[in-house]
Amino acid sequence: MASLSEILNSKAESKQQRTENRRAERNQLSQTRDGALMAITANPDLYTRFLILQADNIGLSAGNIALTLSQMADPTKIGTTDFWHKQGRYVMDEEMSKGAAVFVPSRNPNFRGYLMGSYYDVSQTTGKPMREPDPLTEGSERLNAAFAALLDTAPVGFIENTGLEVPVRYNERECILEINTGYSTLEVFAALATEISFARLHDRGMNRDYDRGAFQLNAESVGFMVCRRFGVDCPVPDAAGVQQFYSYYSPDDRGKSLDFMRQTARNMGDTVERGIQPRQQEHTASRGSNNRQYGRR
Repeated sequence: MASLSEILNSKAESKQQRTENRRAERNQLSQTRDGALMAITANPDLYTRFLILQADNIGLSAGNIALTLSQMADPTKIGTTDFWHKQGRYVMDEEMSKGAAVFVPSRNPNFRGYLMGSYYDVSQTTGKPMREPDPLTEGSERLNAAFAALLDTAPVGFIENTGLEVPVRYNERECILEINTGYSTLEVFAALATEISFARLHDRGMNRDYDRGAFQLNAESVGFMVCRRFGVDCPVPDAAGVQQFYSYYSPDDRGKSLDFMRQTARNMGDTVERGIQPRQQEHTASRGSNNRQYGRR
């Protein structure tokens, strides 16, 4: 019969072993994430797949999107079991062991850091049908409200310039957005999402490393994610130069760069989302009619 001392020692050893096993699993998952981030930022096709999945899951970190891509063949809409429960859907029993290992926050608010968890694709779930958001359409009040809200995210002022050969252009010399109203509102919206990103990256000239060509992939990626969220037609960025752009970045810095783009697109999209809510439309219209001065200078 084991003594109390032997029981205590056995329990302590078991706990220590579990802790070491979890640490090893976390380290392995971190290495997998870093490898996935390196691959995404070195392969144009993989970067494009990443960008589409990130746009469709804008609330999820770039690191977890990378992990999911490395473990699932063709993910689309993904989330934890809790996420799917909130959508009125449930992970099928036979799919519970087939999720993608990711890092998730603890349910304990007093616990800092992240735990290991799983993401599941919508194809692994069943339940209430997923409702697709209504796309913005030309000539609608909803699009007008969305356009006005998108302008609110611009860090610089804007002027009308019908002489432009493009819908929108960020003028870095004057730190101003030039908008050609001769194009359709949808075309202007799509271009504006990208040009606002250029303006944010320029930071009114404070970013001494700013170069439009060098930052083109970043800006176009942000614009693409914003547009895709609202069903606005926008070409997928040409990612041919992705390897060159990230060549001197560490895996951690690559993840931070991708997540910065995601957060920028999410913030811009959230502002647009608030702008097209029915209770906001009247306020948006009245603000536009009373404000004759364009933007910030």
